[in-house]
Amino acid sequence: LLQALVDPTWGNVVPGEQTLQPVWLESLQVRIVRSSELTLAVKGGHNGENHNHSDVGEVIAATNGVPVLIDAGRPTYTAETFGPNRFQLWMMQSAWHNVPLVRGVQQAVGANYRARNVEPLEDGIRLELAGAYPVPELRSWIRTARLEAAQIVIDDVWELDPWLNDDDEPATLIQFLVAGEVHVTPGQALITPLDGATPVRMTWPEDIYCDIAMRELTDPMLSAVWGPQVTQMKLNVTGRTNLRVLMGQVRNV
Repeated sequence: LLQALVDPTWGNVVPGEQTLQPVWLESLQVRIVRSSELTLAVKGGHNGENHNHSDVGEVIAATNGVPVLIDAGRPTYTAETFGPNRFQLWMMQSAWHNVPLVRGVQQAVGANYRARNVEPLEDGIRLELAGAYPVPELRSWIRTARLEAAQIVIDDVWELDPWLNDDDEPATLIQFLVAGEVHVTPGQALITPLDGATPVRMTWPEDIYCDIAMRELTDPMLSAVWGPQVTQMKLNVTGRTNLRVLMGQVRNV
């Protein structure tokens, strides 16, 4: 870092116009696509990476550079953060990331639980998430996320073996962790982001029920970024095989 600071070639560079070209970080399987209004980031990879969260297929979105669909981030470091109980911490679990919960089952930990058939697209990414879940009856879960024109499009298509048990089928959810104020009505959520950024509206079919849960942030490492709480949106897709969620800015609220 000190060498970079005193390097005249680096230090004399004049900042140019911001580039909005897509970014593909192949070793981490992270795709970033931006417009002047919205940013989309999606992570493939596996659940055995250094400093890992269980987050294969994670989608993060920002409006005017302010995160709306978020990863809560790291807590204050303790012995537990890097000990055998690491994944008992809520912010490390896939249940609190923007990924599916399949018949009540979270993603598993370890390098064997990974994204497959990862394909960066011109405006986003497509990837297979089934390998991240210890759910034998999950045949496939393909997530495609794109930034198309003025909106983010998240398409999930999956195949589960029929539920044959006598008891009720555990819920399959598509989850989103949100920073800002959230107002949910049938088929949509209006989100007022932090820092005065332009609001966004998320939409989905009206017959899909969306439950919300509030998570109080007691760790100052988290609350300093997101405020006193974050909101989790849980779209119940039990018995379905696909879902499309759209997100776009709202100018007049």
